[in-house]
Amino acid sequence: MQGVKGYEEIWESFVSERTLEFGGHRDPEWQSGHELSASFVIPVDVSRFADRLQPMRDALENEPYVSLHPDHFMHITLLLLGFLTPEPEETNEVSSRRLTELGEHAKEALADFPPFSVELANLNAFPGAAFVEVHDGGGISRLQDTLCSGCGLKRPPGPPHLTLAYLQAPDGTPAPDSLVSAVSEYRDWPVGTLEVERAELTLLNVRDEYPEPRTLCELPLSGRREATGKA
Repeated sequence: MQGVKGYEEIWESFVSERTLEFGGHRDPEWQSGHELSASFVIPVDVSRFADRLQPMRDALENEPYVSLHPDHFMHITLLLLGFLTPEPEETNEVSSRRLTELGEHAKEALADFPPFSVELANLNAFPGAAFVEVHDGGGISRLQDTLCSGCGLKRPPGPPHLTLAYLQAPDGTPAPDSLVSAVSEYRDWPVGTLEVERAELTLLNVRDEYPEPRTLCELPLSGRREATGKA
């Protein structure tokens, strides 16, 4: 089991509770008046998996409350850093200077972190999102731990996931039987192998529906120190 809840437990909870919520970055309660959100992410070129993702997208496309992610928006979130603010006052706010520092610390922390592979497979759902599971043998957890250690951050609970669509309904809305069936049809569905060779520090305009993420810093996973024998 990964994180606080494993994938099967997440699915069983979704099926038994059958309630939705307003998922995604455009949730006014989550935005709380902010415009830009910063995160460490793993970018995913989903064009390589188009043939395997399309049937899942087709199954979800006409379901109520479903907002499918376009290709340019697909990523695996590692850490949410906060909303960009000139003078941070809350724990969920971060300054431009702090983001620069985080990028520098992350580069140093990941200087000897080697690339690794993950398997994308199986459609699943939270109350606010439909997602593809990420089976990685703990690779992403180790990457998160390394980033947190190097940047003085706290790792969030929960297993890694590649969000395929937001489920956007008033909190507590009953999940339609057709939606549960659509996800269930692809619960055992291999997508493909993703080679994780870099992470990124990105900014997202949370007021736009599906904005192009702005990359502030690329974080290559080269295993440089390990490969060269440097301390």
